[in-house]
Amino acid sequence: MTTSLRRTPLARLLTISLCTGALAIAGCNRTDTPSVPAPAPSPPAAAAPAPAPAAPAPAAYTPPPAEQLYQLVAPVALYPDKLVAQVLAGATYPEQITAAHGWLVQNAALKGGALADAANQQPWDPSVKALTAFRPVLDQMAGNIAWTEALGQAYYNDPADVMNAIQVMRQRASAAGRLKNNDKLRVASAATPRNYAPAPDMQPVYAGPAVVEPPPQFITIEPAQPDVVYVPSYDPQRIYGEPVPVYPGYAYTPPVEVAPGYGRGQVAAGAFTFGLGVVVGAALQRHDWGWRSWDVNWGAPRYRDRDSDRDRAVPPAYARPAVIYNNSTYISRSTTVVNNVRNVYNNAPRSLPPGAPAPNFAAAPSLPPPQNAQFAQQQQQQRQQQARQQQAFMRQQQEQQQAAQQAQQLQARQRQQEQQERQAQQQAQRQAQQQAQQQAQRQARQQAQQQERLARQQAHNAPTQAPQALLQQQQQDQARRQQAAQQQQARAASQQAQQQQQAMQERQQQRQSAQQEQSRRQQAQQQQAQQQARVLQQQQAQQQQMQRQQAQQQARQQQQEQMHRQQEQQAQAARQQQQQAMQQQRQQQQAQLHQQQQQQQAAQRQQQAQQHAAAAAAAHRRPPGRPGEPPKDQP
Repeated sequence: MTTSLRRTPLARLLTISLCTGALAIAGCNRTDTPSVPAPAPSPPAAAAPAPAPAAPAPAAYTPPPAEQLYQLVAPVALYPDKLVAQVLAGATYPEQITAAHGWLVQNAALKGGALADAANQQPWDPSVKALTAFRPVLDQMAGNIAWTEALGQAYYNDPADVMNAIQVMRQRASAAGRLKNNDKLRVASAATPRNYAPAPDMQPVYAGPAVVEPPPQFITIEPAQPDVVYVPSYDPQRIYGEPVPVYPGYAYTPPVEVAPGYGRGQVAAGAFTFGLGVVVGAALQRHDWGWRSWDVNWGAPRYRDRDSDRDRAVPPAYARPAVIYNNSTYISRSTTVVNNVRNVYNNAPRSLPPGAPAPNFAAAPSLPPPQNAQFAQQQQQQRQQQARQQQAFMRQQQEQQQAAQQAQQLQARQRQQEQQERQAQQQAQRQAQQQAQQQAQRQARQQAQQQERLARQQAHNAPTQAPQALLQQQQQDQARRQQAAQQQQARAASQQAQQQQQAMQERQQQRQSAQQEQSRRQQAQQQQAQQQARVLQQQQAQQQQMQRQQAQQQARQQQQEQMHRQQEQQAQAARQQQQQAMQQQRQQQQAQLHQQQQQQQAAQRQQQAQQHAAAAAAAHRRPPGRPGEPPKDQP
């Protein structure tokens, strides 16, 4: 009984101490206790870099004035419609035009179907692939790359005014009597192409007031033969009647080869000439960018009368002027053209509704300031190099023009000398004839005088008739000899005149041969200079492309390095946070162990106190014994 009473309080105390310890441990494990220190902030080096300032949005497109548009389209306005479509579309890819030109120089032996198959393997736009069949056109575009880029930007942002300007220039050429049907071209009135379906994702274009009003009639130009295309060559300053100023920086190059029946002199006279025909049959049509895949929609006149009234209904898509590719509206995906009327980049979504806000491209990661400065410096160097190329090309053109003028002056002087020599020869012949006539007249007078003297002598000396007859015969013989001598002199003079004329003709032929040889040398020099210019442009284009690739590679490397540094910083910050968490966990465990030890010590002290209290209580309940007797246990 005593044992049970002694053990019951002890068990109760142990239970109470264990519950108290469990509650203390549970309180230590709470995450919201203020005793746990907060994680230390990350060092400044591990912080994410501040975003670079957003690049300024490109300015809204402003169309050039009408006169500048006329100058811009004058070199190609009289091309066949399908070729105009290819030129306008290809002009939005000036870098690919330069690359295709260099590729053609390297593959000059490719012709026809082999050329089309090889071009189809290149990573170019369909319009650039199609232009490889028309080398003179591609040469003009690559040789005037600033003009090509300006034409591409104008068409991309404002196709209506560009195509209206083409129609205006065709009207001028027609009024001047230069644009009419011939054996190479067929001129007719425009009509909407069959099976034309506008593209649903046409890019937004300039929608302000019209810069060039559409003419009352549209003119189409097609090849006279469906499978052979002759590209007209003409001087854009002279072909339209009134002189048209040349677009700044544009240099016209006369054709090297012309079709039979045409000559380069026709271009100088303000007329058409044609190069060799290009066959556009099955060799090109087996690819989806062939000749018949392209066309032009000049629009509907009733929808083309735009004005400043913005409340008018927008014309339907089929009524807007556009280049047609495979029976649908051609849409350029060029990344070179960045001037958009809605201030967005060209690779933005095409299906934005009218009035929708532009995408925020500034939120994308931008290049660090040193890389921006390096890229801007490279762009400035490229612009300076292009300016130097243009200046060199202009100097070359001026030198060629000066050489042509000097050759013309030399030919004029030679013609003047030849004319003077002919006049001197004719005058010498006239003088020789006059001298021969005068001599013949003198001889006739002398003969008449001699005959008169003989007659008088015969009448006076009749008795001596026989000797006189002999004398008369002698005189007649002498007269015949004199006449024969005169005839011989006349023949000698005539032969001498003929020899002089033959010698003059030989000298003229020699001069003509020398002139022809000089013309051939000049033409060879011009061709060599053009070839050198093409090679130089190709080398410069390749150098620019290499520079761009190097800049892009450097940018990628810098971005990768920056990302690697950021990853390292993030990993270091994570390691630091992990170490801090582990340290905090160890501190918490140590605090918990220390608290448990304190609780155990408190429990032991409580247990000892309880034992002492129990012993004291037991001693207090025991009865007193007799003196001298040991205490007895209470039953």
